[in-house]
Amino acid sequence: MKSFLPLIRKEWRLLSFGFAMTFASSFGQTYFIALFSGEIRADLGLSHGEFGAVYSAATLVSALLLLKTGVLIDRMDLRRYAYLAIFTLAAGGLLLSLANSLVLLFIAMLIMRQAGQGHVGMAGATAMVRYLPHEKGKANALSGIGYSASEAILPTLVVALLAVVGWRQSWIVWSLALAVLLPLAVTYLLRGHDRRHEDYLASMEVSEDTNEQDKAPVLRQWTRDEMLRDPLFYLFMPALLAQPMLFTGFMFHQVHLVDAKGWSLAIWGSLYTLYAVTSITMKLFTGLLVDRFGAIRLVPFVCLPMGLGLAILGSADGLWVAVVFMVLLAITIGSYATLSSPFFAEKYGTLHMGAIKSVTTAAMVFSSAIAPVLMGWLIDAGISIESQAWGSVVYVVVAASLAWIASRRCLREN
Repeated sequence: MKSFLPLIRKEWRLLSFGFAMTFASSFGQTYFIALFSGEIRADLGLSHGEFGAVYSAATLVSALLLLKTGVLIDRMDLRRYAYLAIFTLAAGGLLLSLANSLVLLFIAMLIMRQAGQGHVGMAGATAMVRYLPHEKGKANALSGIGYSASEAILPTLVVALLAVVGWRQSWIVWSLALAVLLPLAVTYLLRGHDRRHEDYLASMEVSEDTNEQDKAPVLRQWTRDEMLRDPLFYLFMPALLAQPMLFTGFMFHQVHLVDAKGWSLAIWGSLYTLYAVTSITMKLFTGLLVDRFGAIRLVPFVCLPMGLGLAILGSADGLWVAVVFMVLLAITIGSYATLSSPFFAEKYGTLHMGAIKSVTTAAMVFSSAIAPVLMGWLIDAGISIESQAWGSVVYVVVAASLAWIASRRCLREN
């Protein structure tokens, strides 16, 4: 932890901004919205499948929109971009509190997925790799703790608030808190950002005219179209999509998973504390590894712990399986959260990071949208959770192998 202290002392404002935005992105994430799923379904008279279909449809449309809107972070001042993302997310929460039909529910979910999972999270991650290039691994790890903190704190607060007021009133409270508190934090934490951005643009001009690595951590600044023509991009992506796709699928159906295994839901819920601690530890550890070895070298390994956890899940039913599965899942989640943005910065540069991340985030959102529906269909068709776990293991092995091939080629080229 001592190696993080100089960075924290020097850049605590920017790191706190990244933490705050990552924390706030939770309001548009699956785990947070799913906490209200029972109340929403009961109020609107929806089945599990109907609610899942609305949620997945909103997520898919959000992924498509992100291809257009993701470039905004390359064109707007970071502060204005952050304000826009925050107020849009808060508006989506307020609209959700008023939703009394499938149409309004769909629009509210669309806004929240677009702003929360998309733009609010993108603001924090992009700022870390763009403005702290030499320590992007540690910076992204520290800011990424915001998401783990939200997972550890928010579910308890949600349950407590739901015990006092209804789900609609709860969303009003969360949305107003978001709209009031976070913009104030952004204003304070990004004070003097103009100078930082000018220095960043100056470094990009230097990188075009020099081959000195200490002056330019990335010599080539790829455009989105250039990235999409890169064959290695398509070898890396299956491994990078494994975590959001499989995690979302299994967590969306976690109640069915717990019932199928015969576990106690209360004990399963208590494991989220262990999950959060493990995830935070791995975020910090992976940050050190990224800055030492580079993210490109590490990509092939990021989904392997989750693959091992799924293999165990498919092989046994004891309560110990739940503990091991949660720990291994958290290792992959923590590693992925720290690794993903530095990887794209290393491979494709940061000048067009918004445009690049719009594609990769859209792909991630798309994969996280289809997983709940696909797994739901398989469950309805009588395919056991164990069989689905083993199918996921096959995917993980293939994805890691492709990423290994791509990383070897990439490192040879460099």
